Amino acid sequence: MKNSFKKDIAALLIISILIGSLSSGFVSYISNVYFSKTISSLVGDYGEFDLLLQAREEVREDTAAELQRIINESFPGGKVKEGPTITGKTSFFIALPDQFKTRAIYENINKTFSSVPGGAGVGIYTEPRLTIRGIPEGARLTTLEQIAKMEGVRFAFLDGSKVGVVLNAIDRISPVSVQIKNYLNQYQVVEITFPAGSEPSNAIRTGDTVAGELQKQLPQSLAQNVSISGNKDEMVYMVSTMLELKRFLNSYASIVTIRPTVNNLIKGETLVFQGKAPAAPASGAAPDKNNLLVEITGVQPNGVLEGRIMQGDATDLTNAKGYRLENGVIGTHAGDATVKNPRLELGNGLGESAKLSARVPSMIEDAQNLSGVTKSALQNYRGAVDAVQRTLTNLNSVGAAIQAATSGLAAIDTARLETQLNNSSQAMENVINTLEVIKLLQGSISGTVDNLRSAQNNILSLRSGIRAIGNVATDARNAQASIDRIVSTGQQTLATLKAFDVDGALFVLSNVDTRLSEVKAINMPLITAQIQYLAAAIPQLKDDEINQSVKLLDKFIAGQVIPSARIQILMSNNTPADSVTPLVEKEVGHKNFAVYSGALGVIEPNVQGELLQVLLEVKAILAGMTAIVMTVAFLVLDHTGVMAYIRRKRLLKTVKPTGWRRIAAKLTSSFVAAEKRYGMAIGAVLLTAIFLLSGGGIPYLPWIGVPFIGALIGLAVAHYAEKISPVSSEEVMAGEALGMSMDEVMREIVIPNGRPGLLQKLNRRKLKIR
Repeated sequence: MKNSFKKDIAALLIISILIGSLSSGFVSYISNVYFSKTISSLVGDYGEFDLLLQAREEVREDTAAELQRIINESFPGGKVKEGPTITGKTSFFIALPDQFKTRAIYENINKTFSSVPGGAGVGIYTEPRLTIRGIPEGARLTTLEQIAKMEGVRFAFLDGSKVGVVLNAIDRISPVSVQIKNYLNQYQVVEITFPAGSEPSNAIRTGDTVAGELQKQLPQSLAQNVSISGNKDEMVYMVSTMLELKRFLNSYASIVTIRPTVNNLIKGETLVFQGKAPAAPASGAAPDKNNLLVEITGVQPNGVLEGRIMQGDATDLTNAKGYRLENGVIGTHAGDATVKNPRLELGNGLGESAKLSARVPSMIEDAQNLSGVTKSALQNYRGAVDAVQRTLTNLNSVGAAIQAATSGLAAIDTARLETQLNNSSQAMENVINTLEVIKLLQGSISGTVDNLRSAQNNILSLRSGIRAIGNVATDARNAQASIDRIVSTGQQTLATLKAFDVDGALFVLSNVDTRLSEVKAINMPLITAQIQYLAAAIPQLKDDEINQSVKLLDKFIAGQVIPSARIQILMSNNTPADSVTPLVEKEVGHKNFAVYSGALGVIEPNVQGELLQVLLEVKAILAGMTAIVMTVAFLVLDHTGVMAYIRRKRLLKTVKPTGWRRIAAKLTSSFVAAEKRYGMAIGAVLLTAIFLLSGGGIPYLPWIGVPFIGALIGLAVAHYAEKISPVSSEEVMAGEALGMSMDEVMREIVIPNGRPGLLQKLNRRKLKIR
């Protein structure tokens, strides 16, 4: 084809694109207007209404009248619109005056409309608005306050478990969403979950403790228990108290340990024991009211079972054999039980403590008396040491005298020596008596006392020898040897006595006296009375009363919005979530829990905004589908003749191959033949241009895929081009025989004989043969 006909094709493409774009845009616009008006007639225009209330159809008129009354009284200037009735529910849309759009009004809106008959709650419908869901209860107020300070936010309010955010204008949705996401991304919520049977006794207190410990370890990071609202009301306090009461009762409940004799006992089963009944349980009979019933509460890894008494008391467990209860009937022997009664153990312990505290005053008095005696002995200690020193000196004198006696026994005054020895023995006796008292405080001087006693005995022996010294010189020499031994032993003993720290011992005794005085100042009779009071105040409850009370507490606590199997900790996003694991394990005493980390909250698109987004998507889809239809129409009506002519020219110039080359050429021509390339190019250009100009779009189809779709359409049309717009070979050959150029053949023969379309209309002005 020469350039002149290519210009015709270019002009055709431009006009086709304009017509296709206008057609697609018009179809999508008309449909969008229709759907928008339909929705507006049902729910109003975007931002027109603020509240949505549904009521039963049978009380529709009464509801409308009551709504109008409330609007007139509480929101003068507001309006009510009745919406459609669907599945027996009639919708009412309420528009509030601008001055009533506040946090206080919105958070109490259900109370305001509580008198509406047949009402099913009031929904917030104000636009533009964002909704944040998934925020833990304890973090909602803080999050709300932070969001309310953001630029573009008119006010924020609590909408049940969500946080609603009303914006100043619709164009603030995107920037405010970014601000909220940035705030939420600063934090994470670490959730600790406990399986059934492993819950902490007081999850509220456990969460506070874990968060407090984590804050101490990581002072630069945030750690806050958000399992419940920080704005605790009376119900939260009451439930927390009940959790503590439950823990208190469980601590007093008897613990039954069962060693099973069968292998298939599981948690929740009941065993029957004799209890107060006159005879042991009989297989096949119903349990007696005096039997002891034990419910299995856990199975230890070693197979031993734990249970709690549901009928009777631990004191009734005299026969340890337990029988399985099956369908209300006593079965076979299933295990033997032992019981631990904390109430009995506590009572015995308090009783013994009361006895001990009653004896403390007399014990203190005795200790103070002993301390006084010891002080007196220590005060005399130094004098006793001096007496020992003098004794040793006298002994040295005696030794010198005996030595002189060996040369002149006749000159020795034995009477005087005897007197001196008697005095020395008496002084030694005084020292020994003093050391006997000191030995009560310091047992290490026991050897010294023994040495002194031995020395005294030697002195007495010496005295006997002196009596005979005048007669036997040999006895005198023996006496001198005894004196030498006494002096040697006495010097060692004296060194030990001098090494004793008398001042230190007196200081210790002074401290002991001070402490004894402090203890004596304590009102021990009062303590004894209080211990006796505690012993008498131990709950006089039976085990079945305790466990039934715990069951009742569990039922009440389960009915409140208080976490028992879940703890939520708000933490900084840069803090590792597993840092809470060791703290929780330390607090609850086991590892039977799981730790998860999640976002602080998620922005939830509102219904009306999503509906508008769906309408925009529908508009784009209709524009896209219309563009595809127009592309197919243009290809079929205007370009199939051109593609058929191109195919004819190609076949005339191509030598038909044989064999495998024929198959390969056929496969190749399916995609790269001239008419196929033309069809794919025209299809891609048409569809892409119409899509762009009309705003078309197809879900899950990226823009890069639009040209490929157009090319595939062009390829398919090119494949059937000769069947859609067949070209008369005889007429073409006749025209070529007459010397017509390719442009003339196209304009005078191919296009006029083709499908009626835009190309035929554009070609009429260039026809020469009519």
